Parts: sequence; C-alpha cells; structure tokens
Amino acid sequence: MAIGILGAGKMAQMLVPKLVSGGHHVTISNSRGPESLQPLIQQLGSGVSAATPEQMLAEADVVILATPWEKTPAALAAAGSWAGKVVIDATNNRRGPRPEDLIDIGGKGSSEVIAQMVPGAHVVKTFNYEPIPVFAAGLPAEGDSGAIFFSGDDAQAKATVAQLIRDLGGEPIDVGSLVEGGKLHGMGGPLSLKLKLLAPKEAKALLSTLR
Repeated sequence: MAIGILGAGKMAQMLVPKLVSGGHHVTISNSRGPESLQPLIQQLGSGVSAATPEQMLAEADVVILATPWEKTPAALAAAGSWAGKVVIDATNNRRGPRPEDLIDIGGKGSSEVIAQMVPGAHVVKTFNYEPIPVFAAGLPAEGDSGAIFFSGDDAQAKATVAQLIRDLGGEPIDVGSLVEGGKLHGMGGPLSLKLKLLAPKEAKALLSTLR
C-alpha cells in the first residue's frame, strides 16, 4: 500500500522503518514542507519520500495521523478533503505523559473528535494506547506476543488496517466500534497502558471480560 503519514515526530519515525520492512512505500508530510523533511528522509533510507500534506493525501491509500493534538485541527484542514480515505488515528488528547497534561475534550473519545474533523473518512483507532517505545520494541513480535488493539466503524477500512498490522508483525485484535471500542483501548481505558504488547490469547481473554 501507499502509506501517508501526517506528522514527522516520534510516532512517524518509529513506524516508518517497520512499514517499509513490511513492503509499503511511505510518504511523510508536515506543516513546514518537504524540504524540512529531507534530513529525516535520508536518515530513514529507501522506501520513504516527503510531500506536502495535499500531495500526500491525494496519493495515499491509508493515512496515519501522527500529529500533536493541539496542531491536529490545522494540519487536517490544510491537507484538503478526507472523504473516502482510510485514516489511522494514532493521536492522543495529551501534551505529555503526566496527568495534568491531559487535554479536556468534553468526555468524548479522542478518535471520536478526530472523526468529526475528517468528514467522509473511515477512521480506525490504533497505535495510541501504549507509549511509543512499547510498539517500537514489540513490533515485529517475537514469540507469543504482539497483539494490537484497533477499533472503527467501517468493515473494509478495518480489514485494511488489520492487514497492515500483520505486515508490521503484529496480531490485530478488533475491539469494536470507534466509540465503544475506542473507550476500551483509549489511553486510560482498561486495555491501555499495559506497558507491553500482550499475547493474542491474553488480549482476547482480557477483552472477553469487558464485554
């Protein structure tokens, strides 16, 4: 697949080498333009390119949203129309890891808010319920581990993301809709902050106790 990433921070830098190893081409974009990304592109190697947000969105089959929360609305608006796109939401409504860094969004799930910002897109929530180093260390999985929770409302989009998780060396675990499932594996939910990737059997057993 042609994978686009909006944002070039730690999440993007963690995922890009794994996506390329999985056989995908990745295009990174940010608010400062492609030239600002050239040092990072050279560091990440082949299979990666830089583009404007508009170019990235037009060419990508799947877009991973990896922007800081407070910059996300402007970044999404600048990219253009999201209608019909599969969007992996890897953001969180936080400024940092401390409790006081949580940004109040009125009791909604963070991916619910994102979905409202990208009308017509098919949003799938994943990669945002553990600290980034957990995913970095756990993918590709070694031995009996590597369960990756995801949620969304569109079956085809979820199937696409499930295959992408497999390409990264993980085992996709569907936890349901963007709203109800998102509450389970949103940051602070009962499936989050285990500080490791669970074994698939362990993840399914834990999920079954919540339904």
